[in-house]
Amino acid sequence: MKHLLLYSACILSIFGSTAAPAIAQTNGTPLVLKAMRDELSRSMHQLQLQLLEKPYYIEYKLNDQFSYSAKATFGSLVESGNHHQKYLSVGIRIGAPVFDNTNFFDIGLNFFGSSDDEERFRGRRVPNELDYPSLRRELWLATDAAYKQASELLAKKHAALKNRMRLDTIPDFVLMDKSFGVDTMPHPKFDKAYFEKLCVDISAVFREYPSISLSTVGVEYLPRTTYYLNSEGREYIKTELFSGLEIVAATQARDGMPVAHTYSVYSRDPAQLPGRDSLLKAAHLVAQKLAMLTTSATIDAYSGPVLFEGQAAAELFAQMFAPNLVTQRPMVTEGGIQDNPRHASFQNKIGGRVLPEFISVEVKPDMTSAGSTPVIGTYSIDDEGIPAQKFTIVKDGYLKGLMSSRVPTKRVRESNGHQRGGAAMISTVEVAAASDKLQSNADLRKRLIDLCKARELPYGIVVRSALNQNLLYTTLFQLTSGEYPFTRGESTVPLLEVYKVYPDGREELVRGCEAAGLSPQNFKDIIAVGTSKWVLNYLAPAVTSPFVTGGSQFIGATVIVPDLLFEDMEVRPIEGDFAKPPLLPHPYFSEHTR
Repeated sequence: MKHLLLYSACILSIFGSTAAPAIAQTNGTPLVLKAMRDELSRSMHQLQLQLLEKPYYIEYKLNDQFSYSAKATFGSLVESGNHHQKYLSVGIRIGAPVFDNTNFFDIGLNFFGSSDDEERFRGRRVPNELDYPSLRRELWLATDAAYKQASELLAKKHAALKNRMRLDTIPDFVLMDKSFGVDTMPHPKFDKAYFEKLCVDISAVFREYPSISLSTVGVEYLPRTTYYLNSEGREYIKTELFSGLEIVAATQARDGMPVAHTYSVYSRDPAQLPGRDSLLKAAHLVAQKLAMLTTSATIDAYSGPVLFEGQAAAELFAQMFAPNLVTQRPMVTEGGIQDNPRHASFQNKIGGRVLPEFISVEVKPDMTSAGSTPVIGTYSIDDEGIPAQKFTIVKDGYLKGLMSSRVPTKRVRESNGHQRGGAAMISTVEVAAASDKLQSNADLRKRLIDLCKARELPYGIVVRSALNQNLLYTTLFQLTSGEYPFTRGESTVPLLEVYKVYPDGREELVRGCEAAGLSPQNFKDIIAVGTSKWVLNYLAPAVTSPFVTGGSQFIGATVIVPDLLFEDMEVRPIEGDFAKPPLLPHPYFSEHTR
């Protein structure tokens, strides 16, 4: 990614490059920005309903989005497409920075809108072939709808707090000086024919495994250019890239228990995805491990030391710890009560210990690669045009700050450039440990066994793969028609590859497990970490719900985490009534069709 540049010095060169589709210009300024500036100026000076306040802040964002995708199953292509769409979003604040229409949740407006015929102003689809008049029209309609809803929300917020003593006097917003930012690059090419054949060939791997009934392979590439400006005079243009390939397979054990295994890899440039041979090997490994799970034993409830290796360690950190490193502002509801947000464990913990004293955590949004692995959580400026800051968020176990946006919270009043997808969000986070606490995998396993012997436990637990939330709620849900068991509450993480490890070093694969009773407090029980680190690029669920922000549901992020040995953790079986397996065997593998 290019460094942050002076807007005025490079705007001509950018739009003369292949950074985005050709954009008409006037005197060196894209017509998109000219239309946005002109309509914003008119709205700021003239937009006002009788007896209601004028906006004190307006922001416009136009996303120029391309998407390319392909999906195959069992050696056949089932989906392929490419789309080009433009989306417009308008944000309006009425009142004053100290108290305005935001940080208030009204379930009626947020879920249903104020009326059935209301104009859309968040993610509003606009024509791909935009000219100056048509964009002015779209901005005018969206701004009008946004202003009317903002006025309604402000009135409801006043009413909700009218008869209550306000203890939360934190301002709703902080105004800033104007700035100009550019963070663009050419859109890498996407070889559609190559990736279609790649998906077909990878999915054909599952023709070699009779015990696997369901499988899918999908690839996606999403390049996007964003144009942004607000009434403070802050403007930016930036390019965002995302590409990914997912392999998901599922089947049932003999007792009907659903079992699954997955592989996913993400990068910004599709050319940075692994090569064909590596991906075919990954598909075989997924299939082999899943086939083994169908005949493996189940597990009894276990409480004791647990070693998370590789992907499992990174996934556990990503799901249970990292979301708490982001600022969240409790929303006022219609009853005048502040709603407690999810992942809010650290909102008042700055200065307190959240990890063992030998572990630190760095926030690195400027990191483009970790060794040979590209990271997808990298960017230069956030969605509010603020440069992304690198900093130590946990130092020797103690929390020093949080990743933040412009919305002030009790302990964090300024942004450090982490507004992404509608609210403050994770970027790239790396866990580091004191050198004298780093241990090889063999030493970690030995310590695990020693702890088990001290507690008179017959075996310890090693986890090598955990289920990603995005894959669970999207691809796996669709593949199994919702039959794969969901986690039971926010304190659980479904596990895919779990082993009992006995004192003699023997391993036994078990199925149907989940880590339970989890909270960020568990991470204080880490007693040792490994020497190698796993780079997990993943689609992270938005920390602040998109139902509140109107933003993205999943955002690309990266965590870099070593193996983690926990002194005590609960691993329990997934229990329930499961659907019966198919009565007849898979027709492809039956003797009748061979």
